Amino acid sequence: MKTLQMLLVFLFSAGILAAQDAATETAAGVYNDGLAALKAKDYGKAYDLMLKSIEIADPAADAQVLKLAKGNGALAAYYAGNEDAKEGKFEDAMMKYDKGIELSGNNYVNYYGKAKAMDDQGLVADAVGAYIKAAEVATAGKKADRAEKYLSRAENMIAVSYGDKKYDDAVAAAEVYLANHESKDVSYYLAKSLVEKGMAGDAVAHAEKAKELGGSEDEGKYILGLAEVYEAAGNKVAAADAYSKVPKGKYYDHAQYKAGQLK
Repeated sequence: MKTLQMLLVFLFSAGILAAQDAATETAAGVYNDGLAALKAKDYGKAYDLMLKSIEIADPAADAQVLKLAKGNGALAAYYAGNEDAKEGKFEDAMMKYDKGIELSGNNYVNYYGKAKAMDDQGLVADAVGAYIKAAEVATAGKKADRAEKYLSRAENMIAVSYGDKKYDDAVAAAEVYLANHESKDVSYYLAKSLVEKGMAGDAVAHAEKAKELGGSEDEGKYILGLAEVYEAAGNKVAAADAYSKVPKGKYYDHAQYKAGQLK
């Protein structure tokens, strides 16, 4: 009985101490715990602790802690969001990415996280728009290599959509891309997709732009593309002329044959 009484006294005392610790919890202490969790790759815990540190921080007295917690909180949000996305919990992932952007809007990682999550869900046009935003933020942060990578991913999504015969996705995504940037490949695949949708007349301007930007690159791919669009649009004279201008290489023999047929 005496042992039980002593144990109860100990538990009661421990409870009081725990309550006192909680009452004196500091933003800096919680931040340090969050940083330790981040270093240990316990991203969900790190995310929660960083948010808690921000919540209890005094804007004046804890200004430096607040700044650090927001920066590292954004990183924790990105990695925790990635874990959710890998498990197919895209709604949870997007909430974390958005929170990360709120905490540190100048950091491109959460914009990229959103783009990748949309990409994984097959939301082609939305993902392309998100990759473009990630590229803009990366460019502003002097990360040109990252920006180039994100724009390349966006271009590739459009090419893949065309290759998979998802022409509506290719057209919608290409229009999003071209509202912000020029690209010979995006214009090329937009034109090709429009032709497949029976809209050759609308495709002409995009094929001409692809040829303007690409010239005779890729063994005349863009000239050939323009010729094919002209032909689909019923302009045989312009098509024959374009076919005749395809340089020697991969497409040359086919182009010369087509030019001869149309003349």
